[in-house]
Amino acid sequence: MVTNMKILVFSDSHGRLGPMVEAIERERPRRVFFLGDHYRDGQALADAYPDLPMELVRGNCDWDRAPEELLVEAGGVRFLLVHGHRYGVKSGTGQLARAARDKGVDVACFGHTHDALNMPDRGVWLFNPGTAGGIHGRVGYGVILVENGKFRTELK
Repeated sequence: MVTNMKILVFSDSHGRLGPMVEAIERERPRRVFFLGDHYRDGQALADAYPDLPMELVRGNCDWDRAPEELLVEAGGVRFLLVHGHRYGVKSGTGQLARAARDKGVDVACFGHTHDALNMPDRGVWLFNPGTAGGIHGRVGYGVILVENGKFRTELK
C-alpha cells in the first residue's frame, strides 16, 4: 500500500485539456481528482493516462451519468470530492464544511467558484484549486501531498 503520494486536483476545465495535461507532465502525480464542469474533459484525461488513478465527479454544467460526490481515502487521509454547487459554495463554504465534518473527512475538495481557496474550517480543510480552464480567472490547479496520514496542500 502506498502511504505517500502526490495528488493533482483540477476543476472547471470548461473544454481546456491543455493546462491539465501540462500539469500532469510537470508534476508526475500518483493520482488525480477532477471536480467537474466538463466531466468529459476528466474522462479524456483518464483515457490519455490509463495507468494514472483518477476520481471524477460531475458539476453543474455536466449532464453525464456520473457521481456528484465521492468519499475517497488516500494514504490515510479521507477526502470529500464535490463540485460544490449543491452546497452553495458561491455564497460561502459553511454548508460544505458542516457536511465534510459530518462525513468524517479531513479535506473537502470542491470547485464551482473558479476562485482558489486553501484554508481550515473548524476541523476540516477546504481546498478549491480554482479553474483549470482559466475561465474568469487565471489557470490554476491544486497539489496535495499525502504522507503517513498527514497532508499538505498547495495552489499552483
